[in-house]
Amino acid sequence: MKYSNAEKPPEDNKNFQMPNDPVKVFGSLILLVLILLPNYIWAGIQCLLARRKKVNGQVILITGTARGLGRELALAFHRLGAKIVCVDRDGDGNAVTAEMIRGDGGTVKAFTLDITDREKIRSMHESVKTDFGPIDILVNNAAVVRENIYVNPKSDKLIKEIIDINLLAQFWMNKEILPSMLDRNSGQIVAISSLISLIGTHSLSAYVASKWGVTGMMESLDQELNMLHSKVVLTTACPYFMDSNTEITKNINISFPAIPLRICCDKIVDGILKNRKVFTVPSYLYLLIMFYK
Repeated sequence: MKYSNAEKPPEDNKNFQMPNDPVKVFGSLILLVLILLPNYIWAGIQCLLARRKKVNGQVILITGTARGLGRELALAFHRLGAKIVCVDRDGDGNAVTAEMIRGDGGTVKAFTLDITDREKIRSMHESVKTDFGPIDILVNNAAVVRENIYVNPKSDKLIKEIIDINLLAQFWMNKEILPSMLDRNSGQIVAISSLISLIGTHSLSAYVASKWGVTGMMESLDQELNMLHSKVVLTTACPYFMDSNTEITKNINISFPAIPLRICCDKIVDGILKNRKVFTVPSYLYLLIMFYK
C-alpha cells in the first residue's frame, strides 16, 4: 500500500518496544519469572499430557477456506477423517479446496457465502444439517487483513469491512450454531484470533481492534457457558503473523520471523484437539508479550 508523506507511519515504529530504563527492564524480568513462569510451566505440562480427541466422522465447519490457513485447516481435519464444510465468499478458491478434499476421498460440502449476512448463514446451516447432520466443531477463521492509518479519512469504509468480517461475522456464526450445540450439550467453537489481540501494532488499528474483540467475546462467552454448566468447548488460537501474507509482514516491519503456514496450522489443530482454551502460536511469544507490556 502506498502512503503520502502525511500518512506514512514512522519507520522506527515497531510491534514490540523494549523499555529504555535498564532498572525497569531488570525489575520487569524478575517479576515475570516470579509470577508467570510457574503457571506457564504448569500449563505446558498439562498441555503435553493432554490427549488429542478423535474427530473421525465429525462435522467440522471452517470459514475462510478459499486459501491460506483456512484451506490448510480444512485439509488437516479431512486427513483426520472429519466431514468438512468449507465456507468462503471466494467461490472459485473455495471450490479448489473442496476438490482437493474430494479428490483425496474425503467428504466435503462447499458454500459460497457472505458470512456477514445472517439469513444466508441460517440457510447454509439448514443445508448442512440436512446433508451431514449437526455441526460438531465450528472454526471461525475468515478474516481480512488491511493496513489502515487511523487518521486517514479514506480508511473509514475499510474499517467497517474489517469489523464486519473479522468480528461481527463470528457473533452471527456463533449465534446460529451454538444453540444446537447447547441442545446436545456437546461441540466446540474455535476462534482464530491473533497474537496482536494481546498487544497492538501500528497501521493495523482496525484489524487489531477486531481481534481484541474476538478474544474478549470468547472470554465472555466462556463465562456464560460456565454459568450454564455447559460441556460446549471454546478455543481461542492467537497465532503470530504467517508467511502466507507477505504484503502485510513486509510493510509493518515485524519483529520476529513469520511462522510457516503449515507449522502454524499443525499447532492450531493440536490445540483444538486438546480442547485448549487460549493459546498463542508460537507459545513462547506469550511470555515475551507480557514482558514487553
